[in-house]
Amino acid sequence: MDTDKEKNEIFAHIKYEGELVKDGFLDARKAGEALIGIDESLRYFLYQEDKKFRKVEFEIPVRIRKGSWETIFLENFDAILIKTALAWGASKYFGSALSEMAKNDFKDIGFKDVFKKSFVAMTWVLKISKHLGTLTKKKFENLKFTKNNTEVLITNYKGEILTVPYQYLEIFSNCPDKLFSNLAKVIDEERELVIGYNDTVSNKFEFVRINNIEKQIFIPTEESDETLFPELIHNSYIELEGHITRGNEKSNTIGFLYEGHILTSYPTTGNVKEFKNVLFTNCIIKGYIDRLDKKTGEFIEKRPRIKFIEILSNEPENRQTKLF
Repeated sequence: MDTDKEKNEIFAHIKYEGELVKDGFLDARKAGEALIGIDESLRYFLYQEDKKFRKVEFEIPVRIRKGSWETIFLENFDAILIKTALAWGASKYFGSALSEMAKNDFKDIGFKDVFKKSFVAMTWVLKISKHLGTLTKKKFENLKFTKNNTEVLITNYKGEILTVPYQYLEIFSNCPDKLFSNLAKVIDEERELVIGYNDTVSNKFEFVRINNIEKQIFIPTEESDETLFPELIHNSYIELEGHITRGNEKSNTIGFLYEGHILTSYPTTGNVKEFKNVLFTNCIIKGYIDRLDKKTGEFIEKRPRIKFIEILSNEPENRQTKLF
């Protein structure tokens, strides 16, 4: 029988922290987006663990306290889930799973274990995305394996290495680009997303934190019928303040985050490697607006690119990171 302490222990959480939730509240629209995002992401990873969980009905426990808005999953989650399921007439959702639960007096199904595995997978996918600066990368070359090929070493553009159990790299590669978009939309300058779980092996809480800059990783750029930044006229000289979110040596481009949108930018001459000291920093980019299609030479009015001649970092030199 679970002790009171075990019942109140948190095995996983999804929460928002920061000054904007200092009183523990989100406005109705953001709370709605957050709950939809939690439901979407949890169901996706549950389905990866066991397909019969796709239609399981469960309530998301929300806790409001000073300093954060959070959804928590306690060690007695099995009992809570079963109680909720029975209250909703869950036989139509569980089918054979409910019958099996009944045969075992609800003791041996381990819904909580499936949820735990889902949180582990979700956290790893977010860690890999944050490490690479993208959720859209699906192919990897020249990977280095370790521990009898059970773990893989992933090197990002900053030269940093993340050791990942191979099974989670596979899950990352198959993850939908927009899976975390609703969760990410709620992130703001002073409201960060934190997702984590209690690792019983290391006996510590493993988590990943996504800030306002990193949220763009999880919100794919969508085509719009409206012209983005119409005031940025083709061939006009600009000096814009923003943040460098990524660098791509192969395409010789960088991503410049400006007023909530990432604009593809490329140097007028040379290679982006020459600008390695200002990548992943807040900066001022100087150059010219490019609205021409590279293949046809026709105007592409919807989304401008930047042909830059100079990038000046707004951060101290010791905070400028090495990309290549």
